[in-house]
Amino acid sequence: MQVVILRWASLCWGMLFLLPFFKAQAMDDAVALEALVVTADPLGRSEEDILQPTSVLMGKALSIKDKRNIGEAVAGELGVTSSDFGPAVGRPIIRGLGGTRVRVLEDGIGAMDVSAISPDHAVAVQPFFADQIEIFKGPATLLYGSGAIGGVVNIVDHRILDYVPEAIEGDVYGHYDSVADDATGVFRFNAGAGDFAFHLAGLLRDTEDYGIPGFAQVNPEPAAKSGTLANSDVHTKNFTGGLSLVRDEGFLGLAVSRLTNEYGVPGEHGHEDEAGQAHEEGGVRIDQAQTRLDIKGALYLPLAGIQTIKTRWGHNDHTHQEFEPSGLASTILNNKEWEGRVEFLHTPFGEWEGVAGLQYRNRDLSARGEEAFMPPSSRMDSMSVFILEGRAWRRWHFEMGGRFEHQVAKKSEGGPHASHDLFSISGGAMWDFWKDYAVGFNVSHSERAPALEELFSEGPHLATNTFEIGNPFLNKEISNNLDLSLRKTRSHWHWKLNLFANFISDFIFLQEQDKNGDGMADRVNLEGELAMDPDALLLVNEKQADAEFFGVEFETVIGLFEDHRGKLDLRLWTDYVRGKLKNGANLPRITPLRFGSELDYERGPGYAGINLMRVQAQGETAALETETGGYTLLKAYMGYRFALGPVQYAVFLRGTNLLDEEARRHTSFLKNQAPLPGRSAMVGVNATF
Repeated sequence: MQVVILRWASLCWGMLFLLPFFKAQAMDDAVALEALVVTADPLGRSEEDILQPTSVLMGKALSIKDKRNIGEAVAGELGVTSSDFGPAVGRPIIRGLGGTRVRVLEDGIGAMDVSAISPDHAVAVQPFFADQIEIFKGPATLLYGSGAIGGVVNIVDHRILDYVPEAIEGDVYGHYDSVADDATGVFRFNAGAGDFAFHLAGLLRDTEDYGIPGFAQVNPEPAAKSGTLANSDVHTKNFTGGLSLVRDEGFLGLAVSRLTNEYGVPGEHGHEDEAGQAHEEGGVRIDQAQTRLDIKGALYLPLAGIQTIKTRWGHNDHTHQEFEPSGLASTILNNKEWEGRVEFLHTPFGEWEGVAGLQYRNRDLSARGEEAFMPPSSRMDSMSVFILEGRAWRRWHFEMGGRFEHQVAKKSEGGPHASHDLFSISGGAMWDFWKDYAVGFNVSHSERAPALEELFSEGPHLATNTFEIGNPFLNKEISNNLDLSLRKTRSHWHWKLNLFANFISDFIFLQEQDKNGDGMADRVNLEGELAMDPDALLLVNEKQADAEFFGVEFETVIGLFEDHRGKLDLRLWTDYVRGKLKNGANLPRITPLRFGSELDYERGPGYAGINLMRVQAQGETAALETETGGYTLLKAYMGYRFALGPVQYAVFLRGTNLLDEEARRHTSFLKNQAPLPGRSAMVGVNATF
């Protein structure tokens, strides 16, 4: 079966080279693609007009995605994958960079959770609420600060409305997924009265342990059970209410949301017994709870020379508790954070249009418990100013900008503090050199301050089976990035090619230690004392060295036909990134070569598609990192839309991992303990009114 599938994929790719000799029936080469406006861009441009490589998911493209976490929702996009720590947890990885180097935003403001601290911490955003997901690939520090040196993923959920609905509108969604007995329900309602707009949304999700093709462990114990990944269930509740005042001169609104999320952490994790020794034990549970406040507003034409003033503020009180199988809380993290930004869009100055703004962040992080690897209390404050300008000239479009950020981090109980001044600049151009064709380049210099956990960690980090020691004297990371792109942006055959190189000075990473000089990486117990047990915690320190990332991304969509038979498109894509230290040593958890193809068919109210992705084996591994085998994932989907009175219904059926492959994602810390879900079937309905 796999041989047949791979031959089909090869045939699809071969069609790319035959395309110049192929002429579809009833097709006009001048058809324009729909412009998808990027809300996270202050100038409100489409993805095709932004020099930085950008992707937007919305409509059907978003509806067929796996939304169990934000990492999984974007994992199949060009240059993007997920860290993957079970079904509840997944942070986006963009061009080989993730964690503290990729910011996850909720309508332009950070998620303000603790997901970047550890790979087993879930991101506190719900893709099920998203109307649109926007992905900025490569450094985005210019607009979104130090933590965006690798990129940005922005979830747009319209919890604060900037218009007054004429009638009650919204949607109700539900699905059942066989692989984990996953029952999920979502509702969103908007209404208006006078100058006021109201928003109400909620989500309930309950899953059991998900099914897998074989054993969870790469090398299972003789008594191990197959077919199910133990402790992978998820139970989530999320409710949001919003209120806006909307007038001709602008709007101002606020929203309050409450999230509770309980989930298991698959795999085995070290805990201390009464004798003070670390041993393996499963069944770790995590409880998340947060209350979030969002404020958003805009003034139109408030001052001479100012077209719009926009503001966006958020506050989050986020608690993360980790429980041992006995029910005792081993770690309690609390993150209280403010983030705000004000943007001033000026009227055109000559041929230039642009925006200037201010951004502020304040974070208080506390950690308690015997297994907390962060100090009891730490704080981060940052203040930034930025500007972005662009202009068009003949067939050219130019863009330039700059940012200055001052960030201070410290432990509340005293000791050294870390203060960094961060500068970011970027410039680029795009040349429409021929009908429907454009070539562009973008050069950026970005700087990132070390995160709190990189500065101040000191203790056992059981999710990664390490004992981490931070360094308050770390230098800032400095990234010099070059992006080259070639695009065909219109017609029934469109494509894009991206080449990138990212040179990072003082790249921060965890390095194994050999304090006893025996030539082997040291293992320690939960107190940091040397231990001879090969399963004890690996002693690692935060270190810095220069790193290099190179990569290529290619995607094409070919309209095979669009006539009385319907519309059939073929998508082909591939991406590759190589990440290493300047001395030649490989970096860990780098995405291997991927390529894929997809056929998408629409006719009237119905649609169907099939998607094939091949992930190659990863043999270019870091020290002490295991290799990962390749795998092939086959998906299929179909749906039908119809109306009953004023309500529009969409029913759908989706199959995932139809080959029932044992797939282990190389970017996951759990790749040797938790494969991706096995074959599944999902059925659902969405009612819109």
